[in-house]
Amino acid sequence: MQIVENKSYVSGKVKIGNIANFASMGLLVVGFGLSLLTGRFGEQAILAAYAALIGAFLLLSFGRNYTRRWGSRFRQDQWLIPALRGVDNRYTMFNFAAQGLPDHLLVGPGGLFVLVPKPNGGTVRFQNGRWARGSIGSNLFRGLTEGGLGNPFADVNRVLGMLASYLKKNGSEELVAGLEARPILVFTNPGARLEVQSPPIPVMQPKELKTIFRKAKPVLAPEKVEELVRVLGQEVEVG
Repeated sequence: MQIVENKSYVSGKVKIGNIANFASMGLLVVGFGLSLLTGRFGEQAILAAYAALIGAFLLLSFGRNYTRRWGSRFRQDQWLIPALRGVDNRYTMFNFAAQGLPDHLLVGPGGLFVLVPKPNGGTVRFQNGRWARGSIGSNLFRGLTEGGLGNPFADVNRVLGMLASYLKKNGSEELVAGLEARPILVFTNPGARLEVQSPPIPVMQPKELKTIFRKAKPVLAPEKVEELVRVLGQEVEVG
């Protein structure tokens, strides 16, 4: 399997996240300092302190979103790549290839696959068309440490829309015609326990991924695979 990564794009996003995190800490210090001046400046100092604290938390949330998506400790390809070792070199995996693309794509004779990772652990259920997790207490704790589960299928639809727009803008009509992206929802947390009934798309853990691609029947001609790799990887080198 070949791997594509736009390293300059990733490092730029990590830098933005780090700047936001440091700025939030600075605002926290400012807010604390202003709180000490309430006796001298009264209500104005209190309002300024609250404004600084609110700004700090907003920046912290913004920066955390960036570091959790692109930071080396949290990147989801650290789970996806090992799970796909052994997939033959006719397949190319794209990780953070471009601004307008889904984070993780796999292209080969078996088709164009969109891997949508979720880092959530614990019990994750999909029953009767609805997602649910464990107890309220565990949900709150995991939401703070991992981020909320949200609606994973809505996330899938969003990235499929991104991919369609990108291909329509950058690919030829012949490339786009008849091309169907195949989404896979992957729960990468080793502590995830999936209880999924009749999902509309495949939902699995990383260890199950390899089987999907080994069993995939060829649906794309070599020249179409080559063009897809060129279009999706136009901002990076394949290697």
